[in-house]
Amino acid sequence: MQRNYWPTTKWKAVDSGTLRMDSEKLSELEPMIKSEYSNINGIVVVKNGYIVYERYFNGYGPDDTHHVASVTKSIISALIGIAIDARYIENVDQKVLDFFP
Repeated sequence: MQRNYWPTTKWKAVDSGTLRMDSEKLSELEPMIKSEYSNINGIVVVKNGYIVYERYFNGYGPDDTHHVASVTKSIISALIGIAIDARYIENVDQKVLDFFP
């Protein structure tokens, strides 16, 4: 599916099957979160710029703020890996100053 928009404040949601994702696997998330991960307040799964799964727990909703703590490290490390794979960054030892004039 080719995206013809760039998500900003409004993301479009599509059925997971449209993006060739296993909807059965996604449906397994909610009971698992409720039984084994009671500290999760929300989860959003995005593929190719479209929301394919979005659920909130413990009285939270899409407009509530969350303390993200160490989640940021995981996201940054994934983004760095993507940037290295796309050859935007040479390796993890490259200096940040290399990117600024």
